[in-house]
Amino acid sequence: MTTQHAAPEPVIGGDYLATTGRPVVGVAPVTHPGPLTASALPPTARCRAVGYVRLRPDTDTAASEQVTARLRGFAARSGLDLVGIYTEHPHPFRQSAFGELLQALCRPDISTVVIPGPEHLSEFDGIYQAMRALIEIETGADVLVMSHTIEAMP
Repeated sequence: MTTQHAAPEPVIGGDYLATTGRPVVGVAPVTHPGPLTASALPPTARCRAVGYVRLRPDTDTAASEQVTARLRGFAARSGLDLVGIYTEHPHPFRQSAFGELLQALCRPDISTVVIPGPEHLSEFDGIYQAMRALIEIETGADVLVMSHTIEAMP
């Protein structure tokens, strides 16, 4: 007698079940319940966002700080409350900041990711589009790209 099991659904974060909004014990499918709408926020609340930056191996501390400062300024001018920046360091033994970013997006209060440019997700357009789709489809978060706005231009 053989027993067929359903294929497990992808898990991208902590113990949050999107369909019920309640914590669950063990492994469960995890998705972001979607972006917060203006009607769900108090009148003075701003949408919460996180940033994501991928550094090159030759990036010095000053350049890294400049990128994060620009990201914070852009978020503030866009009316977003930037609650954290996930920085991908080019080191083979570090935990992936992208994985941590996906886990953060499972929180129902974070609805946006801000990146300096498409190359921070990938230098290859197809991979950039796939990573952006993963963020937008799986977590429901919006992706804002600084270099696609007029104010990001020098």
